[in-house]
Amino acid sequence: MEMPFKSANEITAMAASCFPLARAAATGIEQDVLELVAPKAKREAKALLAVLRRGAIFEKGVLAMLHGLVSVLDVQVLEGTYVETHYDHSPENVSEETSWGKERLTPEADRLANAVAVLFELYATLAAVHDILKAEKALEALRSPA
Repeated sequence: MEMPFKSANEITAMAASCFPLARAAATGIEQDVLELVAPKAKREAKALLAVLRRGAIFEKGVLAMLHGLVSVLDVQVLEGTYVETHYDHSPENVSEETSWGKERLTPEADRLANAVAVLFELYATLAAVHDILKAEKALEALRSPA
């Protein structure tokens, strides 16, 4: 199995890429999330926003905060999804189906979905960096003489 990361420079670059993602996530929270979520989720989003603005993205608990907010937003996006049904009863319609549905998002759900995309990308990248660092620590422990 080929490892996706071959050098410390690539790992460093991946970790560094988390900072612009954190800034984009902070902007998404500020502009698309805070005014659209319930008070409890709003408090959690504000706490995460403060961490992201400080650049403290590698602190303990940040992954859990991201996961919690993404979970809340996912539910709200699903609640804001509806099916728009189209009908075609014309004689020119030769298909067996005379109607079809297309999923749509309310404007609010669309804004939240955009924020979720950035938050999820940040979560995935941060989790990968944490996993690589944990793996390196475990290997160092295995290699050290007992």
